Amino acid sequence: MAERANHILICFHDFNRGGTERIALGMARRWLDQGRQVTILCGARTGGLEDTVDPRIEVVELDPPLPRSLTSRLRLGPAMAPYVERLRPDVIFLPGNFHFPLIPALAKARGRAALVVKISNPVLPEGAAARPMRWLLRHFVRDLDGFAAMNTGLEAEIRAIAPWVNVSTLYDPVFLAENPAPHRPAGDRLEILWAGRFEPQKDVPLALNTIAALNRITPARLTMLGEGYLRPRMEKMASGMGLGDAVRFMGHVPAIDPFLADADALFVSSTFEGGPAVAVEALAHGVPVVSTDCSHFLRDIMTIPEAGMIVPSRKAELLAHGLLAVAQAPRPTPALLRPLIAHLAADPCADAYLAWFDHVVHDRAASMGN
Repeated sequence: MAERANHILICFHDFNRGGTERIALGMARRWLDQGRQVTILCGARTGGLEDTVDPRIEVVELDPPLPRSLTSRLRLGPAMAPYVERLRPDVIFLPGNFHFPLIPALAKARGRAALVVKISNPVLPEGAAARPMRWLLRHFVRDLDGFAAMNTGLEAEIRAIAPWVNVSTLYDPVFLAENPAPHRPAGDRLEILWAGRFEPQKDVPLALNTIAALNRITPARLTMLGEGYLRPRMEKMASGMGLGDAVRFMGHVPAIDPFLADADALFVSSTFEGGPAVAVEALAHGVPVVSTDCSHFLRDIMTIPEAGMIVPSRKAELLAHGLLAVAQAPRPTPALLRPLIAHLAADPCADAYLAWFDHVVHDRAASMGN
């Protein structure tokens, strides 16, 4: 049995333009450069990210394919199990919370491979659902060789649930432009940028209510980047609120850099986040961030006032005042903000993951008597 991760198997549902899939594909290129074999096992070759896959990666699709549905994740693990047995990887990597339901079936099929999962978002919901989810997680972690937590807060959360588990804080890499475009102030109104998938987690209604509240104070425009099944409903909501040109929906864009150059602030309206990469990209461009208190990761990196503001309230009026204060403050330079995110450079983060893979593979080999 190998004592390092020579063959890395990444399992995910499809090539949806989600952050966890995009990050995994980016790190895979570095692992290939380091001489490792990388295979992707997916339910279906759908979504917009497949054109970014390095040609050195073997992509294996289920036959027949298993596209996303309300119950597809429950069927995905058992469907993948025979493929895992045939591929014989050294480590199986599940790149986010979304893929937790795969754990039981893959654990039975993995043979001598290590099985690891990235924690990409808070694992416990609020309210009554927290207790059964805690029990379920304790059940799942018995089959795992390790958790990779995206920030120190998520690591603490996992340790509180299962103190015996192997968990490490491993930051997601962020692929940043070397020379960001200079800021282009609009002058006659504040330009606020929002980017993400149109789904409940992102709380788009709060973003719309906040820009409405901000416009009651000063002229401002909210530019929204991204797609998702809620987009038509949110466009209808914006129209019904009479926002007019105070909000524009741009859909998926090939690069965020031109929009960051125009922005006075980035707004994060989410109910929860693991590590919003768009906030890191904003800081790298010298764009301050205003966010709801949704992410341990943002608390880790927004450690100086010039980085922006984490607003403890989810009231639109208070968020609007936060945006006003940050957007009207003297513009920070990228040189001031980049040190906050220097540890998120792409190659060091991917290398840290690879070293961790090697560690868990070695430990599993030792536990099985090699």
